[in-house]
Amino acid sequence: MIRLFTRPPQPPQPSDAAAAPTPMQIDGGEGHDRQLTGEEASEEQGYGEEGKEEKEKKKKKKELGESNLDGLCCSICMEPWASQGDHQASCLPCGHVYGMSCIITWIQQCHGHPAKCPQCNAKCISKDVRKLFASPVVVHDEGLQKKIESLQTEIRSLKNERAGLLDVQDKLLDVQDNLLNELHEVKKKQADLENATLGGMGSKPLGFFSAKESWGENNRHHIDSNIGKQEILPCSFVLQQELAVEGATLFDMDASYQILILARRISGMGGTHMLNKINLICPHENEDIQLPKRIRAIKDLRVSPCGRLTLLASLGKKLSILSHGSNELVINYDLPDPAWSCSWDSNNPSYIYAGLQNGMLLTFDMRRTRNPLQCMVGLTSRPIHTIYSLVNNPAFGQGAHKLLTASSIGPCVWNTGCATERPFLVPGLEDQGICMSLAYSPSSDDIVASYHPKILASNGATSSQSSQSSTALNTVGSQVLVKRVAGNFYNKLVSTSTNVSYVQMTKSTIINIENCYPIFAYADEVTHGLRLRALPNLSDSQNLKPHQLPILDVKYAHSQGSGLLGCISKDKVQLFSPKYM
Repeated sequence: MIRLFTRPPQPPQPSDAAAAPTPMQIDGGEGHDRQLTGEEASEEQGYGEEGKEEKEKKKKKKELGESNLDGLCCSICMEPWASQGDHQASCLPCGHVYGMSCIITWIQQCHGHPAKCPQCNAKCISKDVRKLFASPVVVHDEGLQKKIESLQTEIRSLKNERAGLLDVQDKLLDVQDNLLNELHEVKKKQADLENATLGGMGSKPLGFFSAKESWGENNRHHIDSNIGKQEILPCSFVLQQELAVEGATLFDMDASYQILILARRISGMGGTHMLNKINLICPHENEDIQLPKRIRAIKDLRVSPCGRLTLLASLGKKLSILSHGSNELVINYDLPDPAWSCSWDSNNPSYIYAGLQNGMLLTFDMRRTRNPLQCMVGLTSRPIHTIYSLVNNPAFGQGAHKLLTASSIGPCVWNTGCATERPFLVPGLEDQGICMSLAYSPSSDDIVASYHPKILASNGATSSQSSQSSTALNTVGSQVLVKRVAGNFYNKLVSTSTNVSYVQMTKSTIINIENCYPIFAYADEVTHGLRLRALPNLSDSQNLKPHQLPILDVKYAHSQGSGLLGCISKDKVQLFSPKYM
């Protein structure tokens, strides 16, 4: 059934409309504007009136195509036909409708030979063309109308959901502001005391004090006050779960939702890389998540502090975000070089970071899905294998985004708030060896770096790994504890020896449990076990059940007073829970 509608003629546009200045921004939705690129801007400025008219035509064609209103435009020129004039609606014997000038020109191009209808190829000549004295024809499609109504309902629902989320965000921001104000008041006396102490050490080099001065003067009063209020209890870990896996390489835990995310490489499928999501409450409920081939091997993965999302750094030059709800990659960033590490920002939930194989550090804002906000060059072209976001302490007025990273030369501090500021090595950790691991605790500001000794090549140069088959795979290395004080100062406290590998990255983490001293957990390369050392003296406190294969990753997660320590090898995952002794 064909229904005819009358459409009033459109009033002519004012001649000065085209001459109005064109803004150099493109609206990207509510609250978002996109700046034109240089190519688009030059195109906008160089075309003049003719180019603007052509651009308006293309825009009109796109709008008409998106609206799917085939009954309103000529299928030859894609322009709306008129009720009179050269482009009056006209039809062929086959019933297809075109603008008069378009179909006559089409037929005349055949130079006297019978032409064919552009849509159905039925033969036609000029005298077959008949003018239609009617308004534009619209075909009523009930299926399309239902689809439009469904989409409109979905849009309204999404708008309502977005409004609700924005309300929740506003409330959370208010709560955060109140908590920060309270924290500022609580720590005001402590900040004054530490600043006064640091002022008395003005003769020391910026950013570094001796362990004796730092630990004895700055932290003794803090520990004594804690001991006076609550007893510091010894803590150990007991095996809670052991899960068999295949081809595991990396993992992280979502403690809030009791989810384990595993990166795996299945050798029997041609080296396929995939993810596995395991429900820790019901371990038999696990899901395989296939990754696009372009992603390649996952080098690092981090669960978001708020849960439900996982950040992935891959050798396929991709930084991706996985949704735990849909099991799909919801954001993919293209990188200039393979990614070795990634991190969420601990102060801004929209910021994420990627450490590249060439030593560069990239900053991204999840609200912008095109290019990085910032690209910073490191002190070396060697890979950044670890990234931590340093927590801003309002008591010391720290407003910039600071990052702690590690490459083979050692831990570096970056100030992402200043693109021209170069990163610097953590004071006191120069020339320690080859840095193989870095652990950081945001709650205590403890930093532990693990090193293996440098290898001297035959020409006297140093190398980060052995190239001679006679060199042992394992050796004695070192672990160094550094404490971050007042946001900008780093105090080397103690170092100790440990077993490390020349060929494998040693994984480690720092555990903070209420009423207990911090604990440093790391993989022992000789025993294939998980070893725990108490801070601040790095003394051995516990050796956990060893694996048959080397431990590939170590993580600690906590939520609502409960914590979980995990480690994986290629064939199994072990999860340990804390227990007061």
